[in-house]
Amino acid sequence: MEFQKLLYIFTLVNIATFALSVPVFAQTAQTPFNSSQSNCRATKVNTPIFKEPSTSSNAVRILSAKTMISLAYIPVSGDRFVRIKSPTSGFIQTAVLKFCQTNNNAQNLWNKPTIGSVCRKIVRQEIIRRQPSTKEPFITTLSPNTIVFVNLVTGNIVKSYKEENYIWVEIDLSRSFPGELSGNGWMVNTDLVNTPGLSSLAYCS
Repeated sequence: MEFQKLLYIFTLVNIATFALSVPVFAQTAQTPFNSSQSNCRATKVNTPIFKEPSTSSNAVRILSAKTMISLAYIPVSGDRFVRIKSPTSGFIQTAVLKFCQTNNNAQNLWNKPTIGSVCRKIVRQEIIRRQPSTKEPFITTLSPNTIVFVNLVTGNIVKSYKEENYIWVEIDLSRSFPGELSGNGWMVNTDLVNTPGLSSLAYCS
């Protein structure tokens, strides 16, 4: 318990020092997000999420540097805090945030038309969800060595999407599980935090 308190105090001191030396990160208007605005940000340093927009408020959680978060709105220029939606709800200092270094191709592929699907093999147990988000209900659980068919877009590129700390791929459920499931689903192919160099899919032999 004492170690946790010391870690928390040390983190707050670092954040305060950092915040004084970095221009406040914000945009020009506090508005709800729409499809043309990105709500993804990443932390520059280890930083706490506060219950209220104040450093004297209780810390809900401490995030490590380079953690991706989702904002609840775009803060007004000069705002010191902004509410976030994930990985948990609360407030974070705008000075410790930066734009996500995202794979724009992966994000754009979500909306491109599907031209077909190809065979892949599951490497380790994964869950298929209706949409590419860990908050979505799951459809089914896949065991290692299960054969699935991933959707392709123009140029024979796997249909993928980057959200939160994951890169997702779209699965053709009708072809993967004929007579059992229909439509499409999404599964995590890469966990960018815990296993950034590993894929959940392998080529079929």
